[in-house]
Amino acid sequence: MEHNIMEKNTDEDKNQSKPVAYSKKSNQDNFKEYAKPMIIRSLFGSLMHTADRLIAAIFIGASALVATTLISPLMFVVAALAMFFITGLGAYVGLLIGKNKSEKAGQVSSGIILLMGVLGIILMLPAVFFSENFAYFLGARGIFFDLSVQYLQIFALSFPFLLVGRGLDVLILNDGSPGYSFKLNIVTAVSNLLLNIIAVVFLGWGIKGLAIATLISTIIEFAGGGWYFLKRSKIIHLTRPSFELRTLLRIAYNGISEFAMMSVEAVMVFVINIAFVNFLSPAHFEAYAAVNIILMMFYSIYLGASMGLQPLLSQMMGRKEFTTLKSLIKFSVNKALIYGLVVYILIIPVSGHILKLFLKDAVALEYAKYFYLTIGLATLFSNYPLQMSMFFTAINRPLESALISCMRTLICIPPLVYMFIKVSGASGVALGFIAADVIMIIGLLVFMKNLDISTLKVYD
Repeated sequence: MEHNIMEKNTDEDKNQSKPVAYSKKSNQDNFKEYAKPMIIRSLFGSLMHTADRLIAAIFIGASALVATTLISPLMFVVAALAMFFITGLGAYVGLLIGKNKSEKAGQVSSGIILLMGVLGIILMLPAVFFSENFAYFLGARGIFFDLSVQYLQIFALSFPFLLVGRGLDVLILNDGSPGYSFKLNIVTAVSNLLLNIIAVVFLGWGIKGLAIATLISTIIEFAGGGWYFLKRSKIIHLTRPSFELRTLLRIAYNGISEFAMMSVEAVMVFVINIAFVNFLSPAHFEAYAAVNIILMMFYSIYLGASMGLQPLLSQMMGRKEFTTLKSLIKFSVNKALIYGLVVYILIIPVSGHILKLFLKDAVALEYAKYFYLTIGLATLFSNYPLQMSMFFTAINRPLESALISCMRTLICIPPLVYMFIKVSGASGVALGFIAADVIMIIGLLVFMKNLDISTLKVYD
């Protein structure tokens, strides 16, 4: 793998404001200040999403859950294109702050945020005008087709606000304000829930109401991020945009890992959806869609921990605090696994009651209970691979991150899950996930044991 030597700070850089030395705190303190709020925020968002889907299931029907599940691969593709720049921006800006280059960080951030708005418009247009084509390609048929089209046509309008808002949120974290980011996201999640209740329950807008609520809450997040940088920013100040091709390529290079992860995630979801269509019943699919709502909480814990620590990891890499990097990510993996295991165990006794809120069919409900026990257990194995992928992105080593993502969600999971479903039926879903993640865990443990982070170089 090709390496470039880090550039030394210039005299001008040394005169810029110095960021807080977060790394002097213990792993416990760093995790508590950055990762824990992000986990809570992600879990809260997951609970709000669960409430949204509950409203959909009660007042629209389980078919609405299947319709949004069928559309989800397209959402992954949109997210992948966004992550090309958003994640790369966060890691790069964190590196610059760690090197005391805050002025450059502000210029680069301004350019990327503007680019995000343009990209959002470009992505929005085909999704709105060719929604029927997208829905049909993704496997939507009959009533699922109509619902998928209705949802996509409105949801796509949120793309520009979504991309800019997410970009601003990443910058807020790197600016040293995880508390503000936490509060803004809580407000956004609560707003989305309340708007769903109004649109679906009181106004009777059906699945269109779900999309409208998402659109408005996305605008709220966008507005909150914009206000922060107008009134409260500390290190990163949005200013005249910088559009240097070298810098854009540098950020895109760093974001290639998340682009790969989200892209192959779309392939993975598509393959699993097709396996359900080919080898299992519609009741299985409804059960799987309902269980996925609960399973989002586990991914919220794992990704929340690694996303929350991103500013610290990026800045530590900039300050060359390599030993602390390795120690912090190990602490995060262990802590998140404990959280995930506790949540899994606590939900088991009440899983049937929760799933009954989403599913009225008795057969589908039994399938769903089984899926929670098996696939829920499988999600515990995903903690380490997911956090390690995010770790390498945070330290500005996207190629390792992209390799982890592609190996897991393109090479391992789709063929194994498809094969196990074909051979073992419903139990094959969990077996395929576990087999894939066990392979990844063994490989990553060997790799990390022999890795000397001080030998890694990054582009400046």
